[in-house]
Amino acid sequence: MSIPAQLVILALVIVFAVAGYFIWDRRYRGDNQGDFKPTNEVFKDPTSGKMTRVYEDPATGKRQYREEG
Repeated sequence: MSIPAQLVILALVIVFAVAGYFIWDRRYRGDNQGDFKPTNEVFKDPTSGKMTRVYEDPATGKRQYREEG
């Protein structure tokens, strides 16, 4: 019994969508481990329309994007 190619492609798309949701876009999820300092970078998030500030951990170079209050 052979699995149709469309089913295999659909399964791959679902796997990548779930992985992307939980892993790829962590920058918006508020992982607050580290010593994050605000930068001068502020922009309007095109998705939410809210003003967003960039925070950076100088020790690791990791960046976070937080909504401005």
